[in-house]
Amino acid sequence: MTPELLERRLQRLVDQAPDAGRVSNRVLAGTPSRPTRRWPKVATSGLAALVLAALIAYFVPVADLAIAKVPFAGDLLRDAGLVGVEGRITSVGSVSSSSGYRLELVGAYADSTRTVLLLHAAPSVGPHFESLRLTDQFGRSYQAQNGTANFETGDSEIQFEALAWPDGITGARLTLSLTSVETYSDLGPAPTVSGSWTLSATVGVDQSTSLPLPEAATLGNARFRFTSVSYTLATVLVNIEETGVSLGELGRTIPDGKKGTPALTMDIYDSEGQIINGSASMSDDPFGVVHISFLGFRLGAGGNYVLRISYYGYGSFERVLAIP
Repeated sequence: MTPELLERRLQRLVDQAPDAGRVSNRVLAGTPSRPTRRWPKVATSGLAALVLAALIAYFVPVADLAIAKVPFAGDLLRDAGLVGVEGRITSVGSVSSSSGYRLELVGAYADSTRTVLLLHAAPSVGPHFESLRLTDQFGRSYQAQNGTANFETGDSEIQFEALAWPDGITGARLTLSLTSVETYSDLGPAPTVSGSWTLSATVGVDQSTSLPLPEAATLGNARFRFTSVSYTLATVLVNIEETGVSLGELGRTIPDGKKGTPALTMDIYDSEGQIINGSASMSDDPFGVVHISFLGFRLGAGGNYVLRISYYGYGSFERVLAIP
């Protein structure tokens, strides 16, 4: 069976998302309907081993990963939320050159909350965010969410959304493509440079673990109900539904003569009392529910993490998140 045929068959499985056990039983029980040539016993065993090895390499790309410490500065790893999982980053080393610039995909990390790629450029440039395209072995695209570039060193980190099923089980073969890069001068950002860069990586996915839901809370007219709390080796993810106060009200900024103070703030402190970096998002639905998501980047050890939510003029509340 050719790789192209395998790709088409597996793509149909992904599109239809069937029950894994049912598919396995069907494959194991299936027999050919026409006569087949009988190979000698030893040859059959050898052929089966080769086919099995090929199928494992195709269906389970994570089977042959190289994990190594990547040569990135601590600041960039902190921005990427990878301080706590430095030993879990997959070493890649894929290189692509175009328009006089050499890009190397140095490392990759993925868990149930996001996918992070670490790049190095020589001469120093940054990836042009709008030109990024990340796909997996099924041809599915993943949205770039944020990133950081150091124009002095040429190092950058890019965070994409989490990988879809079944990548979380089998791992993924990723392809990153760019059609332009950003240059920089002493005066600030310079024009982008067009080109064509394609980089590839194989990466495993660290699964998340759910925590018990904290008790609901009320601040003024705002009622906060936790819908999910989970953690990975690198992150803490908190999802909340808020009712009683509109998205516009929660998202407003209170003037303070400086940059202003957000009406709603969320902070997570780790077991050592250090506030951890992260990102938050809010959206509403037609039913008046505001959906709040906070993704915090762990610095390492587990323990009692403290989530503090403050609503300007109405106080704050705290909840303990016990991470083993």
